[in-house]
Amino acid sequence: MGSLLFVLVLVTCFVGLSAWQVDRAQHKNDAVESADVEEVEPFNEVMEAQAPMPGILADQRVSLSGHWLPDAQVVVPGRVLDGDKGFWVVTMFAPDDARLGASVGADAEDKTIAIPVLRGFTTDEKTAMESRAAEGPVKMTAQIGPVEGPMPGNSLPEGQVRSVSTSQLINLFPDLLTYSGFLIPESATGDAASVATDGLAFVPPTTTRDEGGFDLQSAGYAIEWLIFAGMALYMWWQLLRDDFMRRRLGEDSDSQDPANRVEYVVVKSAGQSSIDPEVMSGLTGLPAHRHGAKKPRKSRGTASKSSTDDNSTNTTPTGGN
Repeated sequence: MGSLLFVLVLVTCFVGLSAWQVDRAQHKNDAVESADVEEVEPFNEVMEAQAPMPGILADQRVSLSGHWLPDAQVVVPGRVLDGDKGFWVVTMFAPDDARLGASVGADAEDKTIAIPVLRGFTTDEKTAMESRAAEGPVKMTAQIGPVEGPMPGNSLPEGQVRSVSTSQLINLFPDLLTYSGFLIPESATGDAASVATDGLAFVPPTTTRDEGGFDLQSAGYAIEWLIFAGMALYMWWQLLRDDFMRRRLGEDSDSQDPANRVEYVVVKSAGQSSIDPEVMSGLTGLPAHRHGAKKPRKSRGTASKSSTDDNSTNTTPTGGN
């Protein structure tokens, strides 16, 4: 009874976990769908410097004002626009009234807060390296791009990086505090707009977030939990069956009359590797071939001949005088 209770509790847990995974599979994008990324939000209300960026903010449209930091710029090779391979020009932009994350230390007050902004694309490396943003106030509407991690590879020329990685930018510009992610401008106004200028092409924002649907990974986990529940029930049934068979065999042994019980001792002859099948047949009552002897074959010809001989013997001659 105790084992049954344990198995029932285990199966209940497995089924509950399966139902939870199914719920996650059906509602994985509830938070994403509830966030209207098409609506333009004030930048400082959704982003904090030196703080992780929630994935829900990917593709969020924001508005901000500030100024460029022309000397804090990197070129990212290996980017593609309209099928052409070339370079991104990314310049740090200092937003007005920027906010810091709660975990930032006191020494952050002496540093400038800035976020990487994609100013444009070009297929010419020289144009990318020589492009510079203008100085002055800028108002911008942009889309928050995804967080990029460092990419390994061979060394690049000075001023170039393989990805828009926060950790790399911090190493290149130690006097700056930056954000997770970067901005892809939709429009920029002001005398120092500097987006898609100096031979740079405009890079249109793209959608990177998951649009929703049924999460196959969570569905797979749900199926796994159901399999575990089935295995627990099967193992319990197998143990119960084995216990029943052992009890039944024990009762059969106990039901035999001890007074009529016969025990045999079989002694093999010297040099004999196994007991003769005929001897074993006499002890067990099973045919000798069940103990390794050659199974006898019935000959149809012999049987027919024997039958014919019997008929001829029993036939009474007729006729004569």
